[in-house]
Amino acid sequence: MRHILIVDTGIDDALALALAVRHPLSQLEAVVTTWGNVSLELVSANTLRVLDHVGATDVPVYAGSGAPLVGDACDAAYWHGTDGLGGARLPPSSRTVRPDGVDWLCAYAAANPGAITIVCTGPCTVLAEAIQLDPTFASNVKEVVVMGGAARLPGHTTPVAEFNVYADPEAAALVFQQDWPLVMVGLDVTQQVQLSRQETLALASLESPEARLITEVTRFLFLGSLNVEAMSLHDPLAVAVALEPSLVTTVSTPVVVETRGEYTRGQTIVDWRRGRPVPPSNTRVCVEVNVAAARKFIFETLLSG
Repeated sequence: MRHILIVDTGIDDALALALAVRHPLSQLEAVVTTWGNVSLELVSANTLRVLDHVGATDVPVYAGSGAPLVGDACDAAYWHGTDGLGGARLPPSSRTVRPDGVDWLCAYAAANPGAITIVCTGPCTVLAEAIQLDPTFASNVKEVVVMGGAARLPGHTTPVAEFNVYADPEAAALVFQQDWPLVMVGLDVTQQVQLSRQETLALASLESPEARLITEVTRFLFLGSLNVEAMSLHDPLAVAVALEPSLVTTVSTPVVVETRGEYTRGQTIVDWRRGRPVPPSNTRVCVEVNVAAARKFIFETLLSG
């Protein structure tokens, strides 16, 4: 599968990048960065560090969006650490991030119509800016997989909103309004696929770059001040679903993003009322996941070397 990742490289984005590099079905064309978990500058540096660490020095990285379409940027440094990678001891890259990621994305999609899947594991700002820049952009993309939102569950950033959508709901609303094949990989499935502290500690004796990456980026969560027992593999699952759709069960239904509510800003709304007519939609919402199969897919890929 030919695909491009849009990332806000924090802890789980790092594992998603490694998965996209390592899986034999994956042909990672490039990565576009966006603000999100931390600033665009840190995200771009983190992305280069992770790719270099797993030997993907030939994958170009383009700088995308530095702020949401509307309002001020938020971040998730409380979870990912001030550097975004939990203080992971990965050397800085000697490479330089390339400029103008949104322009490049539009041009690349236009040059490869119907060939590229885009997996977005950060806020939707880059996608929205590409739509605004090029009216043909959406029609040129084969499929979009968005890690974001929640269909039936509460949010984890607010009572109703997931972080990536809450961070730029205007962008997410524009993305979900397009008539392109889109898969929403939200909290309904991502929170079920987890990596535990004990599993990570068991990797300490392994020497592969991927095993070291996992132990390095998760130290802040598992052994630092947060001291959590497990983390959800939000972003790796989105990449896994793009590569192997059978891991999840989806429902075709429109998704509306709330942009104006005082208490509901960033909510992804799906109408589950019984007996209602369901409008035709190219959006598929993940509602169930085969947890065992998803974990096997992710960990066998990352640790097979």
